[in-house]
Amino acid sequence: MPMPASVGTTPAKNWQQNIDPGEAKKAGKRAARLAAANSFEAVALAWMEERGQSVESGQYEKTLACFRNDAFPWLGKRPIAEIDAPEILAVLKRVDSRGARFTAHRLRSEISRVFRFAIKEGYCKTDPARDLVGAIPPAQTTHFASITEPAKVAEMLRAFDAFSGTFPVLCALNRTKFIRERREMMQEWADYLDRIKAGAEVIPIKGGTVA
Repeated sequence: MPMPASVGTTPAKNWQQNIDPGEAKKAGKRAARLAAANSFEAVALAWMEERGQSVESGQYEKTLACFRNDAFPWLGKRPIAEIDAPEILAVLKRVDSRGARFTAHRLRSEISRVFRFAIKEGYCKTDPARDLVGAIPPAQTTHFASITEPAKVAEMLRAFDAFSGTFPVLCALNRTKFIRERREMMQEWADYLDRIKAGAEVIPIKGGTVA
């Protein structure tokens, strides 16, 4: 059997090592499939599938969009076991450079969760994203201006009382509690029933009464 013309080519090396070209091609395809299965994108999607059973659909879609927009284009095809901290930091800095610092911090946390999942499943042994805590400067929280002077609060309440706009807006203003939404969401009906019984709050109940 004649030796291939160029000794430096893969066929020539296979010929020298007595490797069957067909088997070498199959082995290459198997390696490619294995690399794809162990890629960051594949592992992240597997983690997302597992996580999807315990989070709201809105949160799921938000995290998935963050991966697709800011992580997969640069880390997606890389074998997860070969990704190191500098690679991840480059991705985070790219997000931070466009003014999305909150997103950069959130992305680091989500990437770290993917690596912890990968460690559990045996895809890798370390979480390089964990070492990047503090690598991006903290995001500055800004608060909306609020009225804190009693006289101005009274003026605002009188303006609410004199409001003559649409009925839905009037109802919304009357329901304003000036508290955090989550605190109102976590209140129990018993709190309102006690206020109704005391005459402090009236809610029309058609065909029924509050015992």
